[in-house]
Amino acid sequence: MPDSQLSESVVSEIRGLIEAEPGMSDVPGAAIGIVQDGKLVEFISHGAADLESGAAPTERSIARVASVTKTFTATAIMQLRDASLLALDDPLLLHIPEFTVAEAVSAPLEGVTIRRMLTHYSGLSTEHPDLDWSAPDFPTLDHVMDSLERIRVVIPQDSQWKYSNLAYTLLGEVVTRLSGVPYVDYVHDEIIAPLGLENTAFDLSPEQQELKMTGYAPPVPGQTGPRLAPIAHLNGFSAAGQLHSNVEDLAKWIGFQFGDGPSEILSELSRAEMRRPVYVADDWSNGQGLGWRAVRKGDHVFWNHGGAVHGFSTAVMFNVPTRTGVIALLNKWPLSVTADLALNIAELVAKNSKSAKPSAPTPGSDQHVPGPYDGKYWGEPGLFVTVRGTESGVLFERPGDGEVGLQTPADLDSTGDDDTFTVRNGRGAGETVVFTRDEAGAAEGFKLGGVTYKRID
Repeated sequence: MPDSQLSESVVSEIRGLIEAEPGMSDVPGAAIGIVQDGKLVEFISHGAADLESGAAPTERSIARVASVTKTFTATAIMQLRDASLLALDDPLLLHIPEFTVAEAVSAPLEGVTIRRMLTHYSGLSTEHPDLDWSAPDFPTLDHVMDSLERIRVVIPQDSQWKYSNLAYTLLGEVVTRLSGVPYVDYVHDEIIAPLGLENTAFDLSPEQQELKMTGYAPPVPGQTGPRLAPIAHLNGFSAAGQLHSNVEDLAKWIGFQFGDGPSEILSELSRAEMRRPVYVADDWSNGQGLGWRAVRKGDHVFWNHGGAVHGFSTAVMFNVPTRTGVIALLNKWPLSVTADLALNIAELVAKNSKSAKPSAPTPGSDQHVPGPYDGKYWGEPGLFVTVRGTESGVLFERPGDGEVGLQTPADLDSTGDDDTFTVRNGRGAGETVVFTRDEAGAAEGFKLGGVTYKRID
């Protein structure tokens, strides 16, 4: 593993958080990974990957990551969007016309859009009526598609966040239909393999089975000690939660969210779009993006997704400005500790990280270099801009006290053409500014955002 930027005292504090967490006393084992700059830099092993053998978890130990699968499904949908095969606001009906037989109990079927399905605001029920977690038994995709008339929109779209495995199951079918490739094969060929996630799979090979942690369930009331959890394939619900993975691979998955890895898989703009909150809680403590969720703790916002399936509880969290993240794979479910533990560790790592990616310079951070456009400009109905030359181009400074500036502050980059610049940031970002000159060749004005400015000083 690469060298960690965390001190021994911080690593020791992380271990202390794990040991002191009351909910960890009944967890057979945990594999905890710390990510910095998109790389796995620390691994903490807790307990046993298998109670019978007593073997400790390693960074290569494989667990079922359950609903973390949804972040892969969402990425696949974004790939298809970028290929112009769908739009996020398309109704599901456009891609699965048979959905017209579903029951619109509380809202129209047309309101079940791709974006709302990705963000759990579609109003769809959580599960298919024939799914049974206690058996456990998960219907095949054929069964789901043959029983669409039993699927219900149970609350109005956008009325509240309502988690839906069913929505992601149907998104998996959208991937299959639009790509012409079975969902599982598509995700492997277009995401998992190109990123080099060697032990991330919907179904494990014999060699990967050797790395798998044993999953446990809490005791039945009246008994003590963990018991072996049942193993059930999610079948038609694979797009909602069938993946297996390990700390080693999920560190690469976090790195990909930071902009590492081939942009051919998904552009940085689309990755950032997935993290842009579509919905925010009333108290602004958390939000929902496209696949990823956000939670604020202290001064940091952590994008994350959890996973829970028989025998396994997972959390993947990362903070983009500090380029840090945490992976927690616990081999027991149900558990209430996983997300809170991962969040506490993630905050500690972010606070003590030195790996923050330099942010874009704030307008005006370039050194002043006197230039031909320097001066004060005014435009109707009473707007001011002070222009200064900089090392890289031109700066629109904030106006003085009592003066109003609509397009300030902002940096302008030269286009290579005389007197022509592109606005780098601020209200006018991406727009073009062309300075005009008087007969003597001195700059006399420019136009931006519908306002014509004239030099007054």
